Amino acid sequence: MRRLMAALLILAVAGGVQAQAQESVQALPQEQTQAQEQEQTQEQVQEAGADAAVFDPVAHLLDRSQRYSVEWTGISLGKGTIALQGDAGGCYRFESTTDPIALVRWTYGAPREQSRFCVRDGAIVPVTYAYINEKREKDSFRLDFAEDNSEVRMLKRGDLQVREIADQETYDPFLMREVVRLWVLRHLAGVAPAQAAFTMVDDDRIKTYRFAIGEREIVDVPAGRVDALRVDRLDDRRPHHYWLDPERGYIPVKIEQLKEDKVELRMLLLE
Repeated sequence: MRRLMAALLILAVAGGVQAQAQESVQALPQEQTQAQEQEQTQEQVQEAGADAAVFDPVAHLLDRSQRYSVEWTGISLGKGTIALQGDAGGCYRFESTTDPIALVRWTYGAPREQSRFCVRDGAIVPVTYAYINEKREKDSFRLDFAEDNSEVRMLKRGDLQVREIADQETYDPFLMREVVRLWVLRHLAGVAPAQAAFTMVDDDRIKTYRFAIGEREIVDVPAGRVDALRVDRLDDRRPHHYWLDPERGYIPVKIEQLKEDKVELRMLLLE
């Protein structure tokens, strides 16, 4: 139950779940010929140089707030709210709050997560992150990222640890959600591949997760019927599936976490 309510209430795309060791992404299908691979690689290099001109993440970071229902193996855990708000100096505050059912609140608490990040030269730069649960203080922790994203300081139970970051594009477990959404938008703008890998730092690990953009699918959620774009997290142990709504700026309207081909956790947009 560690961080159960928060782990996907906030679509911490990779936070708090068991998975395999660090993997790198294969950005191209295996059946492509070598000539096609070289041609596409050259195109991606050219597109990368035009990325900032073609795609501005700030245009997609508008203030918003969404509310979700959460089920664990078909049992309701309660509801959660995810909110994004602009801050000073080209920065943003990203926060989740939970409203669990009485049993979960009593036994586990009502955790919340707070992430602050900035946009610099078109890149998402993490600043601070906090996981807070007054009911279980031993699980609460804070991350502070160096300005150049070369290291992160983690404070938990009064102990301070400093970790070096090898991949400069490393994010906190909550910010990963927004990074994936912006990658999908970059892909649709023609400046990112249909598969990608992102690195997440948590309180006990630094891990890379792989994602792939799929097809459009019709899904029914409490907020209505949605012609959504499916995105898959490609993990063997607990794969995740996300359905993003083009009409709502590609925010997730449905999320599923699987275990042994069965839905373990499901989130649905309420309004």
